[in-house]
Amino acid sequence: MTNRKQHIAEVALRLFGEKGFENTSTQLIAKAAVVSEALIFKHFGSKDQLLEFVIRNGYKRIIEDNRGGLGEPDPLTFIHSVIELPYQLVQAEPHFWKLQYRLADSEMARQQHERFMKPVPALLRQAFEKLDYPDPDKETALLLLLVEALWKMEATKTEDHGRDMLDFIKGKYQAQ
Repeated sequence: MTNRKQHIAEVALRLFGEKGFENTSTQLIAKAAVVSEALIFKHFGSKDQLLEFVIRNGYKRIIEDNRGGLGEPDPLTFIHSVIELPYQLVQAEPHFWKLQYRLADSEMARQQHERFMKPVPALLRQAFEKLDYPDPDKETALLLLLVEALWKMEATKTEDHGRDMLDFIKGKYQAQ
Protein backbone atom coordinates (compact mmCIF):
# COMPACT_ATOMS: atom_id res chain seq x y z
CA MET A 1 0.00 0.00 0.00
CA THR A 2 1.32 3.42 -0.89
CA ASN A 3 2.22 5.91 1.80
CA ARG A 4 -0.29 8.40 0.37
CA LYS A 5 -3.10 5.85 0.45
CA GLN A 6 -2.23 4.96 4.06
CA HIS A 7 -2.02 8.65 4.96
CA ILE A 8 -5.45 9.33 3.46
CA ALA A 9 -6.90 6.34 5.36
CA GLU A 10 -5.38 7.57 8.65
CA VAL A 11 -6.74 11.10 8.17
CA ALA A 12 -10.16 9.70 7.20
CA LEU A 13 -10.19 7.48 10.30
CA ARG A 14 -9.43 10.45 12.56
CA LEU A 15 -12.07 12.65 10.93
CA PHE A 16 -14.71 9.91 10.78
CA GLY A 17 -14.08 9.23 14.48
CA GLU A 18 -14.26 12.90 15.47
CA LYS A 19 -17.07 14.14 13.22
CA GLY A 20 -18.90 11.00 12.13
CA PHE A 21 -19.04 9.47 8.67
CA GLU A 22 -22.01 11.53 7.49
CA ASN A 23 -20.43 14.82 8.62
CA THR A 24 -17.08 14.17 6.96
CA SER A 25 -16.87 15.02 3.27
CA THR A 26 -14.18 13.75 0.94
CA GLN A 27 -13.36 17.42 0.40
CA LEU A 28 -12.65 17.79 4.13
CA ILE A 29 -10.51 14.63 4.12
CA ALA A 30 -8.57 15.88 1.08
CA LYS A 31 -7.93 19.25 2.74
CA ALA A 32 -6.79 17.67 6.02
CA ALA A 33 -4.60 15.11 4.21
CA VAL A 34 -3.22 17.81 1.87
CA VAL A 35 -4.13 15.79 -1.23
CA SER A 36 -6.61 16.28 -4.05
CA GLU A 37 -10.10 14.89 -3.74
CA ALA A 38 -9.45 13.09 -7.04
CA LEU A 39 -6.62 11.14 -5.39
CA ILE A 40 -9.03 9.86 -2.72
CA PHE A 41 -11.36 8.58 -5.45
CA LYS A 42 -8.42 7.11 -7.38
CA HIS A 43 -7.32 5.08 -4.34
CA PHE A 44 -10.70 4.20 -2.84
CA GLY A 45 -13.39 4.71 -5.48
CA SER A 46 -15.94 6.28 -3.13
CA LYS A 47 -16.37 7.58 0.39
CA ASP A 48 -18.21 4.34 1.32
CA GLN A 49 -15.31 2.26 0.00
CA LEU A 50 -12.88 4.43 1.96
CA LEU A 51 -14.91 3.75 5.13
CA GLU A 52 -14.93 0.02 4.41
CA PHE A 53 -11.16 0.08 3.88
CA VAL A 54 -10.65 1.96 7.18
CA ILE A 55 -12.82 -0.54 9.12
CA ARG A 56 -11.34 -3.68 7.57
CA ASN A 57 -7.79 -2.37 7.93
CA GLY A 58 -8.45 -1.39 11.55
CA TYR A 59 -9.70 -4.84 12.50
CA LYS A 60 -6.80 -6.45 10.65
CA ARG A 61 -4.34 -4.40 12.74
CA ILE A 62 -6.22 -5.12 15.96
CA ILE A 63 -6.40 -8.87 15.30
CA GLU A 64 -2.65 -8.96 14.56
CA ASP A 65 -1.87 -6.92 17.69
CA ASN A 66 -4.02 -9.11 19.96
CA ARG A 67 -3.48 -12.55 18.46
CA GLY A 68 -1.51 -13.89 21.44
CA GLY A 69 -4.08 -12.98 24.10
CA LEU A 70 -6.59 -15.66 23.11
CA GLY A 71 -4.09 -18.41 23.84
CA GLU A 72 -3.75 -17.58 27.55
CA PRO A 73 -3.82 -20.97 29.35
CA ASP A 74 -4.68 -19.72 32.86
CA PRO A 75 -8.49 -19.32 32.98
CA LEU A 76 -8.55 -16.44 35.48
CA THR A 77 -5.82 -14.54 33.64
CA PHE A 78 -7.78 -15.06 30.41
CA ILE A 79 -11.01 -13.72 31.96
CA HIS A 80 -9.15 -10.69 33.33
CA SER A 81 -7.53 -10.08 29.92
CA VAL A 82 -10.99 -10.06 28.28
CA ILE A 83 -12.12 -7.48 30.86
CA GLU A 84 -9.00 -5.41 30.06
CA LEU A 85 -9.55 -5.66 26.31
CA PRO A 86 -11.83 -2.60 25.82
CA TYR A 87 -9.44 -0.38 27.76
CA GLN A 88 -6.36 -1.65 25.89
CA LEU A 89 -8.01 -1.47 22.47
CA VAL A 90 -9.31 2.07 22.90
CA GLN A 91 -5.99 3.25 24.35
CA ALA A 92 -4.18 1.84 21.31
CA GLU A 93 -6.62 3.14 18.66
CA PRO A 94 -9.04 5.75 20.07
CA HIS A 95 -10.18 7.11 16.69
CA PHE A 96 -10.95 3.63 15.37
CA TRP A 97 -13.12 2.70 18.37
CA LYS A 98 -14.86 6.07 18.43
CA LEU A 99 -15.71 5.48 14.76
CA GLN A 100 -16.82 1.91 15.49
CA TYR A 101 -19.14 3.22 18.21
CA ARG A 102 -20.58 5.79 15.79
CA LEU A 103 -21.18 3.02 13.23
CA ALA A 104 -23.35 0.86 15.50
CA ASP A 105 -26.03 0.75 12.78
CA SER A 106 -23.63 -0.23 9.98
CA GLU A 107 -24.01 -3.86 8.93
CA MET A 108 -20.44 -4.00 7.57
CA ALA A 109 -18.94 -2.59 10.79
CA ARG A 110 -21.04 -4.96 12.91
CA GLN A 111 -19.94 -7.96 10.82
CA GLN A 112 -16.27 -7.03 11.23
CA HIS A 113 -16.74 -6.64 15.00
CA GLU A 114 -18.52 -10.01 15.28
CA ARG A 115 -15.72 -11.66 13.29
CA PHE A 116 -13.17 -10.13 15.67
CA MET A 117 -15.08 -11.31 18.77
CA LYS A 118 -16.11 -14.73 17.39
CA PRO A 119 -13.66 -16.95 19.34
CA VAL A 120 -14.15 -15.13 22.67
CA PRO A 121 -17.48 -16.60 23.97
CA ALA A 122 -16.37 -20.25 23.67
CA LEU A 123 -13.01 -19.47 25.28
CA LEU A 124 -14.71 -17.59 28.13
CA ARG A 125 -17.12 -20.47 28.68
CA GLN A 126 -14.18 -22.89 28.93
CA ALA A 127 -12.42 -20.57 31.40
CA PHE A 128 -15.52 -20.39 33.62
CA GLU A 129 -15.89 -24.20 33.44
CA LYS A 130 -12.24 -24.67 34.49
CA LEU A 131 -12.85 -22.34 37.44
CA ASP A 132 -15.96 -24.37 38.42
CA TYR A 133 -18.45 -21.53 38.00
CA PRO A 134 -21.95 -23.06 38.37
CA ASP A 135 -23.37 -21.53 35.15
CA PRO A 136 -20.58 -20.85 32.63
CA ASP A 137 -23.05 -19.86 29.88
CA LYS A 138 -24.67 -17.10 31.94
CA GLU A 139 -21.30 -15.93 33.28
CA THR A 140 -20.05 -15.67 29.69
CA ALA A 141 -23.14 -13.73 28.57
CA LEU A 142 -22.89 -11.38 31.58
CA LEU A 143 -19.19 -10.72 31.10
CA LEU A 144 -19.67 -10.02 27.38
CA LEU A 145 -22.39 -7.48 28.26
CA LEU A 146 -20.04 -5.83 30.75
CA VAL A 147 -17.19 -5.78 28.23
CA GLU A 148 -19.50 -4.19 25.64
CA ALA A 149 -20.50 -1.51 28.17
CA LEU A 150 -16.85 -0.88 29.13
CA TRP A 151 -15.94 -0.57 25.46
CA LYS A 152 -18.69 2.02 24.86
CA MET A 153 -17.66 3.96 27.98
CA GLU A 154 -14.02 3.97 26.86
CA ALA A 155 -14.76 4.78 23.20
CA THR A 156 -17.01 7.72 24.06
CA LYS A 157 -15.24 8.77 27.27
CA THR A 158 -18.65 9.35 28.89
CA GLU A 159 -17.35 8.07 32.22
CA ASP A 160 -14.16 9.27 33.85
CA HIS A 161 -13.84 6.28 36.15
CA GLY A 162 -13.48 3.60 33.46
CA ARG A 163 -10.27 2.21 34.95
CA ASP A 164 -11.84 1.97 38.43
CA MET A 165 -14.86 0.12 37.01
CA LEU A 166 -12.57 -2.22 35.11
CA ASP A 167 -10.64 -3.10 38.28
CA PHE A 168 -13.92 -3.48 40.21
CA ILE A 169 -15.24 -5.97 37.62
CA LYS A 170 -11.94 -7.88 37.60
CA GLY A 171 -12.27 -8.17 41.39
CA LYS A 172 -15.64 -9.88 40.92
CA TYR A 173 -14.06 -12.71 38.95
CA GLN A 174 -11.82 -14.89 41.06
CA ALA A 175 -11.20 -18.63 41.38
CA GLN A 176 -14.27 -20.33 42.91
